Amino acid sequence: MSAALVLLPAGPALAGGDSNPYEDSKKTIMLGVTQQGTIRACQGNVNPNCVSTASTNELYTPAWRAPTRTAKEAAEVLERTVLARFPEWELVRSEEFEFGQYRAFTAPSLFGKDVMEFLIKDESVNNRNWEGDRDGPFVTYRSLAGSVKYIWPIQQPVSDLGAQKARMAELREALGWRVIGCELIECYDY
Repeated sequence: MSAALVLLPAGPALAGGDSNPYEDSKKTIMLGVTQQGTIRACQGNVNPNCVSTASTNELYTPAWRAPTRTAKEAAEVLERTVLARFPEWELVRSEEFEFGQYRAFTAPSLFGKDVMEFLIKDESVNNRNWEGDRDGPFVTYRSLAGSVKYIWPIQQPVSDLGAQKARMAELREALGWRVIGCELIECYDY
């Protein structure tokens, strides 16, 4: 299994010594799928302006189910919808793996260029006889600010006021795709 890795420079790398959130934010941001074939989680201590289906903290967001037959079809729909609906977004990476389709886009924001990456897999549904258990490709993603600004001297990151979560909700609505498990009460916030 091969994995893609894209490095996005966020500033000069930390030369060594003591670490702090401001200096950590200047490190290179790793993009692409992991060696396990999954999307990356958010690094909340480095970039709190992020949401990911792989996060296990407050930066978590639920995965989607695409109403297409294959991951390749879903990736094509994603590309067409993004480029038609959001002309300021730019497709920066498109890869096909044995386990799925990977797409990465950038979009202008208050803090430079934000990055949205998607991993779409053909995975079977765990049929629990719930309304949300429908066939279709499994869509995982991460949306993060391309850089982080801090309030000096307390090293408090400036919030993007939920821009990443709002962007993903707007895209999902434009696509007409469903949140997995959206029949559950906690999904009504997404």
